[in-house]
Amino acid sequence: MAMSMVIVKAGSVLGYVVDNWHVDWYAVVLCGLPVAAYWRGHMRRMRTKMSPEIRAGYERRALAMLIANFFMVIGFFSPIPTWAMVYQWVHMIWHLDLMVFAPPFLIISDPWAEMAEGVPAPLMERMRNGYRSLASRDRVARFARVVSSPWAAVIAFDSAMWIWHVPGPFDWAMQSSGRMELMMFSFFFAGVFMWYVAIDQGRRRYHENGILRFAHIASVSMSCMLLAILLGLSSGAWYSAFDWAMGTYRTMSLLADQQIAAGILWVFGAVPWFIAGVYVLRDALTDEERGANNITDTFRSFVLRRVRVAPPTRPVTGYNDNSRSI
Repeated sequence: MAMSMVIVKAGSVLGYVVDNWHVDWYAVVLCGLPVAAYWRGHMRRMRTKMSPEIRAGYERRALAMLIANFFMVIGFFSPIPTWAMVYQWVHMIWHLDLMVFAPPFLIISDPWAEMAEGVPAPLMERMRNGYRSLASRDRVARFARVVSSPWAAVIAFDSAMWIWHVPGPFDWAMQSSGRMELMMFSFFFAGVFMWYVAIDQGRRRYHENGILRFAHIASVSMSCMLLAILLGLSSGAWYSAFDWAMGTYRTMSLLADQQIAAGILWVFGAVPWFIAGVYVLRDALTDEERGANNITDTFRSFVLRRVRVAPPTRPVTGYNDNSRSI
């Protein structure tokens, strides 16, 4: 059962909000099961004896997971996906909820260890054996290094943002609930990937240098800003799907709807990335003051891509130049 594309009529705004929730089984399987594994692993860890400081850390991370779960429920099960078929500004809120609001709290919660502990032991052992088998293959390892790089996250995020906002793919996705599911999950997983690169502080983060992290964050922030400018300053509406999909519920013009959506994307799409970039840049400057980072050398190596060439060696002549003939 996919997301609902039918609005249950009600006599009030509260009635629309209450009566139009739905169960998305794709979301239950792809996202609900990992979340359930996290909470199972979290409860198992909280039952063990640990110091108050460690327990407080787990509680703070659990609070971040609760916030992430709240945004995920709004994005997957609330009436917002259904009303996203009527108004573009609601559609933009839906996109940003899955790409910008839920993923950072999910990453802050650092759920990976708890998820692994929450999976039943026999199943976890099979998963680990399968991972070791795949990782031992050279081609698979090389492919994994490419697709797990920071710039791959940038490309995935920008591709999901731009491709699905091109009029053709957008109108195509609005034609069925299955295509909307594809759009929705591409937004969510691209957002998780990019926020993992941007703010993860664990040992698994893809790179240690703050300047490169800032470059990745700035690129997606500028991408969101550029898309918002193009949407807001366009002289005509981009999408016709809002007319033939559920246009009978509309109360505003397509162009006005698009301009409101552009403003939402500008404020709630680009600004959170800008704030994250400021924090990353602050950390980079702090590391430079401590001598742990050199911003100038990092910039040169990133932009110029200098290659060190070994000095040429002199050919072997078979005799010593310093020898003196007698």
